Amino acid sequence: MAIGLVALVVLNATTGSGRLSAAVAFAGVAACLGFAAFGRLGRRGAVVLTVDSDTVYLGNERNGIVSRPLALLESVSLRGPAKETDPMRGAADHDLRITGQRFLVLGFRPQVDDHGVEAVPAETWRVGVVHSDPAAAEVVDRLRSVAPEAKPDPTRPDPRQGDPTQTRPTQTGPSAESIRTDEERPVPPSGPRIVDAGSDEAAERLWEEATRRHDEILRDYGAYELAPDLLLRFPAVTDVTLEPVQEFQLALDEATALRTDRYPGSRARADAYQQAVAVLRRRWIACETNGKQIKTSYFQASDQADLDRALKLYNHAQSSTAPAEQATYYGRVRDIVTTMTDRGVLHPPEPAVAELHAVTRRAIESRQEP
Repeated sequence: MAIGLVALVVLNATTGSGRLSAAVAFAGVAACLGFAAFGRLGRRGAVVLTVDSDTVYLGNERNGIVSRPLALLESVSLRGPAKETDPMRGAADHDLRITGQRFLVLGFRPQVDDHGVEAVPAETWRVGVVHSDPAAAEVVDRLRSVAPEAKPDPTRPDPRQGDPTQTRPTQTGPSAESIRTDEERPVPPSGPRIVDAGSDEAAERLWEEATRRHDEILRDYGAYELAPDLLLRFPAVTDVTLEPVQEFQLALDEATALRTDRYPGSRARADAYQQAVAVLRRRWIACETNGKQIKTSYFQASDQADLDRALKLYNHAQSSTAPAEQATYYGRVRDIVTTMTDRGVLHPPEPAVAELHAVTRRAIESRQEP
């Protein structure tokens, strides 16, 4: 604006042409307004942080959005405000702080694939949030209900604690939080609920989505029940003596009991089933994640060696084209599994054992054919 006015004065003093002066002044003012509008209306990259029933989504509009399993979230803390803005320049940069805003520090455990290989390493994300925004506060509450608050560094004094040399009253009993059971702990919301659906058609669609997720979990778990190689590689996924497996089995029984062949018509019944499936999905993710992480490490060294040898024998049998070799390898695997089961060390699902006996029998029969 000032540029246009200065140009108008100068041109009037030098040229005396009113039309030329007006045109130049108008162009200067228009350019200034254009730059100002671009600065206000130009597209700006936004930081994204959201969560659904089992996934956390993070990133920005410039570099894209990534997802991480909610079950791998192990710590959450709110810090700041940030002193600078980091634009997340690359895929490996997990810093999304915004100047003047508080930010969440999210810690994720590493992800492992079906072979037990670390697919995504442990990560720490710093994501700017406007905590006064109700939507942002809801996301923070969801994350905190899943993962504990990150503990401060014990080597750094906390100014809120005052003088550490002064004596303080000691707690004589467990806190209320420490004695709460898993059922009493808050459960993160699992998306739109059937009971709140705006119409019967919407409620039925949500019920159908719950049945689809239920079937998906059954297929995933069924793979571990039927595949002997998965039993040998990840026995903890189906070991009923382990707590994550027990919790999954209880959730599976609950969801199965509430499932009906058709939409039940009662929203309360349908909603109860939907919420049971949401719990089941979280329990399954926790169960599978735990099993893939610990693999066979909870066995004694000699038992770990037996399982490793059995897995190698099974793979040799799978790759062999000679029935005699297959029968020998499968038979040795069966003997190892049977011995460990009889000792009470291994707790395999019956379908996996039945499949192992079946492939052994087929190999023996093929060897005996003329």
